Amino acid sequence: MGEGDAILIELLVPLLGFILISTITPGPNNLLLATSGMRFGVRATMPHVIGIHFGIYTMTVLCGLGMGQLLLALPDAIIGMKIFGSMYMVYLAWKIMGFRLTETSSDIQRPMTTMEAGLFQFANPKAWFMTTTGVSLAIPVGDSATVAVICVCLGFATLGLACNYAWVLTGSLLQGWLRHPRYGLWINGLLAVLTLLTVIMFWLTE
Repeated sequence: MGEGDAILIELLVPLLGFILISTITPGPNNLLLATSGMRFGVRATMPHVIGIHFGIYTMTVLCGLGMGQLLLALPDAIIGMKIFGSMYMVYLAWKIMGFRLTETSSDIQRPMTTMEAGLFQFANPKAWFMTTTGVSLAIPVGDSATVAVICVCLGFATLGLACNYAWVLTGSLLQGWLRHPRYGLWINGLLAVLTLLTVIMFWLTE
Protein backbone atom coordinates (compact mmCIF):
# COMPACT_ATOMS: atom_id res chain seq x y z
CA MET A 1 0.00 0.00 0.00
CA GLY A 2 1.44 3.33 -1.08
CA GLU A 3 1.52 6.53 0.91
CA GLY A 4 -1.30 7.96 -1.19
CA ASP A 5 -3.52 4.99 -0.43
CA ALA A 6 -2.78 5.28 3.28
CA ILE A 7 -3.72 8.96 3.26
CA LEU A 8 -6.91 8.21 1.35
CA ILE A 9 -7.94 5.56 3.89
CA GLU A 10 -7.09 7.92 6.74
CA LEU A 11 -9.39 10.53 5.25
CA LEU A 12 -12.22 8.11 4.42
CA VAL A 13 -12.37 6.47 7.86
CA PRO A 14 -13.78 9.58 9.64
CA LEU A 15 -16.32 10.06 6.84
CA LEU A 16 -17.53 6.45 6.92
CA GLY A 17 -17.55 6.50 10.73
CA PHE A 18 -19.70 9.63 10.68
CA ILE A 19 -22.13 8.11 8.16
CA LEU A 20 -22.37 4.90 10.18
CA ILE A 21 -23.09 6.69 13.46
CA SER A 22 -25.53 9.11 11.81
CA THR A 23 -27.57 6.40 10.09
CA ILE A 24 -27.59 3.65 12.74
CA THR A 25 -28.67 5.83 15.68
CA PRO A 26 -32.36 6.56 16.39
CA GLY A 27 -33.80 9.49 14.53
CA PRO A 28 -36.93 10.50 12.61
CA ASN A 29 -36.12 8.35 9.57
CA ASN A 30 -35.14 5.20 11.47
CA LEU A 31 -38.09 5.37 13.85
CA LEU A 32 -40.49 5.84 10.95
CA LEU A 33 -38.86 2.93 9.10
CA ALA A 34 -39.13 0.65 12.14
CA THR A 35 -42.77 1.60 12.58
CA SER A 36 -43.51 1.01 8.90
CA GLY A 37 -41.65 -2.31 8.95
CA MET A 38 -43.71 -3.39 11.94
CA ARG A 39 -47.02 -2.43 10.38
CA PHE A 40 -46.53 -3.18 6.70
CA GLY A 41 -43.48 -5.45 6.42
CA VAL A 42 -40.12 -5.12 4.71
CA ARG A 43 -41.23 -5.19 1.07
CA ALA A 44 -43.96 -2.58 1.48
CA THR A 45 -41.53 -0.27 3.32
CA MET A 46 -38.83 -0.30 0.63
CA PRO A 47 -40.34 2.68 -1.30
CA HIS A 48 -39.99 4.61 1.96
CA VAL A 49 -36.30 3.63 2.15
CA ILE A 50 -35.72 4.55 -1.49
CA GLY A 51 -37.40 7.92 -0.93
CA ILE A 52 -35.12 8.68 2.02
CA HIS A 53 -32.05 7.98 -0.07
CA PHE A 54 -33.21 9.97 -3.10
CA GLY A 55 -33.82 12.87 -0.74
CA ILE A 56 -30.41 12.48 0.91
CA TYR A 57 -28.59 12.23 -2.43
CA THR A 58 -30.34 15.35 -3.72
CA MET A 59 -29.48 17.24 -0.55
CA THR A 60 -25.87 16.07 -0.79
CA VAL A 61 -25.60 17.54 -4.28
CA LEU A 62 -27.11 20.80 -3.04
CA CYS A 63 -24.65 20.83 -0.14
CA GLY A 64 -21.81 20.34 -2.63
CA LEU A 65 -23.05 23.52 -4.29
CA GLY A 66 -22.96 25.34 -0.96
CA MET A 67 -26.68 25.44 -0.23
CA GLY A 68 -26.40 23.37 2.93
CA GLN A 69 -24.05 25.81 4.65
CA LEU A 70 -26.17 28.73 3.47
CA LEU A 71 -29.37 27.17 4.80
CA LEU A 72 -27.88 26.24 8.15
CA ALA A 73 -26.62 29.81 8.49
CA LEU A 74 -30.19 31.17 8.28
CA PRO A 75 -31.80 30.98 11.74
CA ASP A 76 -35.33 31.58 10.42
CA ALA A 77 -35.04 28.73 7.92
CA ILE A 78 -33.80 26.35 10.60
CA ILE A 79 -36.60 27.33 12.99
CA GLY A 80 -39.15 26.84 10.22
CA MET A 81 -37.84 23.34 9.49
CA LYS A 82 -37.87 22.44 13.16
CA ILE A 83 -41.44 23.66 13.63
CA PHE A 84 -42.70 21.78 10.58
CA GLY A 85 -40.77 18.62 11.49
CA SER A 86 -41.96 18.77 15.10
CA MET A 87 -45.61 19.15 14.08
CA TYR A 88 -45.31 16.25 11.66
CA MET A 89 -43.73 13.95 14.26
CA VAL A 90 -46.42 14.85 16.83
CA TYR A 91 -49.04 14.02 14.19
CA LEU A 92 -47.36 10.67 13.52
CA ALA A 93 -47.17 9.86 17.24
CA TRP A 94 -50.91 10.51 17.55
CA LYS A 95 -51.57 8.30 14.53
CA ILE A 96 -49.41 5.50 15.95
CA MET A 97 -51.56 5.32 19.05
CA GLY A 98 -54.69 5.69 16.95
CA PHE A 99 -53.99 2.44 15.11
CA ARG A 100 -54.87 0.30 18.12
CA LEU A 101 -57.18 2.56 20.04
CA THR A 102 -59.58 3.35 17.19
CA GLU A 103 -59.90 2.06 13.65
CA THR A 104 -61.26 4.94 11.57
CA SER A 105 -61.02 5.96 7.95
CA SER A 106 -58.62 8.72 8.94
CA ASP A 107 -55.97 6.26 10.13
CA ILE A 108 -52.95 5.78 7.88
CA GLN A 109 -53.50 2.56 5.91
CA ARG A 110 -50.33 2.55 3.83
CA PRO A 111 -46.59 3.13 4.25
CA MET A 112 -44.99 6.41 3.25
CA THR A 113 -44.44 6.72 -0.49
CA THR A 114 -41.10 7.39 -2.17
CA MET A 115 -42.08 10.98 -2.91
CA GLU A 116 -43.33 11.66 0.62
CA ALA A 117 -40.20 10.20 2.20
CA GLY A 118 -37.95 12.18 -0.15
CA LEU A 119 -39.70 15.48 0.53
CA PHE A 120 -39.66 14.86 4.28
CA GLN A 121 -35.84 14.97 4.23
CA PHE A 122 -35.90 18.66 3.31
CA ALA A 123 -37.78 19.42 6.56
CA ASN A 124 -35.45 17.22 8.62
CA PRO A 125 -32.67 19.26 10.28
CA LYS A 126 -30.72 16.06 11.00
CA ALA A 127 -30.65 15.25 7.28
CA TRP A 128 -29.22 18.69 6.47
CA PHE A 129 -26.65 18.28 9.24
CA MET A 130 -25.64 14.83 7.96
CA THR A 131 -25.23 15.88 4.35
CA THR A 132 -23.48 19.17 5.10
CA THR A 133 -21.06 17.58 7.56
CA GLY A 134 -20.51 14.61 5.27
CA VAL A 135 -19.52 16.82 2.35
CA SER A 136 -17.21 18.85 4.61
CA LEU A 137 -15.48 15.68 5.78
CA ALA A 138 -15.19 14.32 2.23
CA ILE A 139 -13.76 17.39 0.51
CA PRO A 140 -10.16 16.68 1.70
CA VAL A 141 -10.34 13.27 -0.03
CA GLY A 142 -10.14 14.82 -3.47
CA ASP A 143 -10.05 18.54 -2.76
CA SER A 144 -13.15 18.73 -4.94
CA ALA A 145 -16.81 19.25 -4.12
CA THR A 146 -17.72 16.81 -6.91
CA VAL A 147 -15.54 14.06 -5.46
CA ALA A 148 -16.90 14.84 -1.99
CA VAL A 149 -20.50 14.51 -3.17
CA ILE A 150 -19.73 11.16 -4.85
CA CYS A 151 -18.01 9.83 -1.72
CA VAL A 152 -20.85 10.88 0.56
CA CYS A 153 -23.51 9.43 -1.76
CA LEU A 154 -21.61 6.15 -1.97
CA GLY A 155 -21.32 6.10 1.82
CA PHE A 156 -25.04 6.58 2.29
CA ALA A 157 -25.80 4.07 -0.48
CA THR A 158 -23.79 1.37 1.33
CA LEU A 159 -23.50 1.89 5.08
CA GLY A 160 -26.55 4.15 5.27
CA LEU A 161 -28.74 1.78 3.30
CA ALA A 162 -27.67 -1.18 5.42
CA CYS A 163 -28.45 0.70 8.63
CA ASN A 164 -31.87 1.82 7.38
CA TYR A 165 -32.69 -1.73 6.29
CA ALA A 166 -31.71 -3.00 9.73
CA TRP A 167 -34.32 -0.74 11.32
CA VAL A 168 -36.98 -1.90 8.86
CA LEU A 169 -36.09 -5.53 9.52
CA THR A 170 -36.16 -4.99 13.28
CA GLY A 171 -39.63 -3.51 13.00
CA SER A 172 -40.86 -6.37 10.84
CA LEU A 173 -39.67 -8.91 13.41
CA LEU A 174 -42.02 -7.32 15.94
CA GLN A 175 -45.12 -7.70 13.78
CA GLY A 176 -46.28 -10.74 15.75
CA TRP A 177 -45.98 -8.85 19.03
CA LEU A 178 -47.90 -5.91 17.60
CA ARG A 179 -50.93 -8.12 16.92
CA HIS A 180 -51.02 -9.33 20.53
CA PRO A 181 -53.86 -7.54 22.39
CA ARG A 182 -51.65 -6.66 25.36
CA TYR A 183 -48.19 -6.23 23.85
CA GLY A 184 -49.48 -4.38 20.77
CA LEU A 185 -50.71 -1.47 22.85
CA TRP A 186 -47.44 -1.28 24.79
CA ILE A 187 -45.36 -1.38 21.59
CA ASN A 188 -47.50 1.35 20.03
CA GLY A 189 -47.10 3.43 23.17
CA LEU A 190 -43.32 2.98 23.10
CA LEU A 191 -43.14 3.91 19.42
CA ALA A 192 -45.28 6.97 20.05
CA VAL A 193 -43.00 8.09 22.89
CA LEU A 194 -39.86 7.51 20.79
CA THR A 195 -41.44 9.47 17.94
CA LEU A 196 -42.13 12.36 20.31
CA LEU A 197 -38.52 12.19 21.54
CA THR A 198 -37.36 12.91 18.00
CA VAL A 199 -38.95 16.33 18.40
CA ILE A 200 -36.30 17.00 21.04
CA MET A 201 -33.66 15.86 18.53
CA PHE A 202 -34.94 18.46 16.06
CA TRP A 203 -34.34 21.26 18.55
CA LEU A 204 -30.97 19.92 19.69
CA THR A 205 -29.67 19.92 16.10
CA GLU A 206 -27.67 23.06 15.45
